[in-house]
Amino acid sequence: MNQGTKANQTGHRLEDKVEKLITTQLDVVSRKYSQTKDRTNVLLKHVPYTNIYGSTRCRSEFLLCYKSRRIRIECKYQQSAGSVDEKLPYLFMNFTQSIPETEAIIVIEGNGFKIGAKEWLRKKCAGTKVSVMSLEEFAHHVAAELPKKNILGRLFDWVTA
Repeated sequence: MNQGTKANQTGHRLEDKVEKLITTQLDVVSRKYSQTKDRTNVLLKHVPYTNIYGSTRCRSEFLLCYKSRRIRIECKYQQSAGSVDEKLPYLFMNFTQSIPETEAIIVIEGNGFKIGAKEWLRKKCAGTKVSVMSLEEFAHHVAAELPKKNILGRLFDWVTA
């Protein structure tokens, strides 16, 4: 297996973990953006956006539509030396300047980033609509900030629907 194939597989494993964490913790379904019009309590995958150059061919991994919130989520994984960290400034600019959502999260994992790359991204995103988190930090964030409905909340929603 070549290095590019291996990198794609490990990146997809991070995306799978993020997807499972959201769908189980928040009790939402996951759907491909192109295959559904649903925008309520759903985790959309491969969601398009217009980048800083005006191209509409860009995609981020997820858009979480939860209650009244819309949170764009991107996953970046780098275990060994490579070029992912060189793409972080582009991702930063797209997420702070181009996406329409008022909340975004970059989940960043792996020990292969150049020294200072993750710290640079965290510093640049501080005070913006973009949060940078490890997978562990993201798991805590989902559990604390986006609590799923308890049975009484679900019953209330059912009765009032």
